[in-house]
Amino acid sequence: MKFKTLFSQYGRFEVLYMFVMVIYMAQATKETGRMVGSISGNPIPFLIPIVLTYLLCKRHPISFNNKNLHIVLAIYAIWAFCSLIKYNVFTTEELSYHFFMVYAIVIAYIHVQVFGRKLIPLYENILVLLCKIAVVGWLIAVILPMSSSLFRLFPETVYGNIVLYLFNWMDPAKGQIYAGLLRNAGCSWEPGRFAIMVVLAIFCNLCRNGIKLKNNNNLLWLLITLLTTQSTTGYFTVIALFLIFAIKKLTLKNAAFLILVFFPIVYGIFKLDFMGEKITTRIEASKDMTRLDQSFEWHSMQSEDGEYLGSLDRFDAMAFEWINFIHDPILGYGINFKHSYFYNNISSNFRLANGLMNILSVYGIFLGLFFFYVLLKSSRGISEDFYESKRMALFMLLCLCAISYKILAIPVFTSFWFYGYFRKDLEAKSAIKNFDKI
Repeated sequence: MKFKTLFSQYGRFEVLYMFVMVIYMAQATKETGRMVGSISGNPIPFLIPIVLTYLLCKRHPISFNNKNLHIVLAIYAIWAFCSLIKYNVFTTEELSYHFFMVYAIVIAYIHVQVFGRKLIPLYENILVLLCKIAVVGWLIAVILPMSSSLFRLFPETVYGNIVLYLFNWMDPAKGQIYAGLLRNAGCSWEPGRFAIMVVLAIFCNLCRNGIKLKNNNNLLWLLITLLTTQSTTGYFTVIALFLIFAIKKLTLKNAAFLILVFFPIVYGIFKLDFMGEKITTRIEASKDMTRLDQSFEWHSMQSEDGEYLGSLDRFDAMAFEWINFIHDPILGYGINFKHSYFYNNISSNFRLANGLMNILSVYGIFLGLFFFYVLLKSSRGISEDFYESKRMALFMLLCLCAISYKILAIPVFTSFWFYGYFRKDLEAKSAIKNFDKI
């Protein structure tokens, strides 16, 4: 869908606003990472989304006198107060961690109140535009290797160089390449992170259209882009997503689809080097805790205390987040990772990449389960707003994505996470029969 069409349907400012929010969601650079990072530093990147959100509220006045908003903020405030008292740390850094979580919740509330159901097609169409840019950039990089000299003229990122915040070229020298084929990171800092953004857009499309390839260019662009990311998380999640939407009930037709089409595709995907072999290797490696203990001990002798060396794999990270949870089950260790059992007793040189178990280990059993309850409510809420009603689809999608990435406190992700909790009383579906075709 062209920008002109998007402007006419959603509003010029509204489209540009969400476009900027999605770029920040991608966190490709330190500047765009400021939405969930530190208050200190250059104030302009930090203030841009705040100012734009303020202007959005001026254009679409909403009431903050909302019971559910008050409940979630009160619950979080009580938990944050107890956490601060527990560690007796009241530094600006410590308080900033709580600020960004409240910030994400408030922005999520504003998004749901202002956009309502339109959040779903708006996000999808913006991702499609970014996917088109990503595919073109990726093709140039793959077909014309000499273009690397051009890409290197742009600002450097963790794994490559970012072109106007729209396309992050992956430098082969930095490892984002499989079987000689460059991975596509789109507008994000790495391919897997971009993949979960794309999968969320695929979910939006399936909610509105079901599994429909004919006259559904958006879905085709999203699937092609996902393919170029070579992301195990993205592939796993989209397979599960299509399975949920494909099986309404076990009929002969659906059984034939699964046997003749779906399962052969899944089998072919798992035969790819970066899928089956990679997963098997990592699962086996995660079982060898002695290997990790030796690595931690060696690095602790070679590196300074607290020096960041890298993040553990998702499977290793999940196990250590469970250990963190066992040692702080009620309140959790808090948003500051330096309070965790892992940081203080195992290794201060590594971080844990898993974001699913992290919700319980950070927030404790009560607040953690409350966040999962909110997600379950949102999953049901979205299914009620569209004809392709799949009550557990969003819940499953975000949980699978969270296995590899921390997403709860990133405002656009948070908007989907809290969608059902903050949504307005909605009209009957008969009054919006054509909405999901936008």
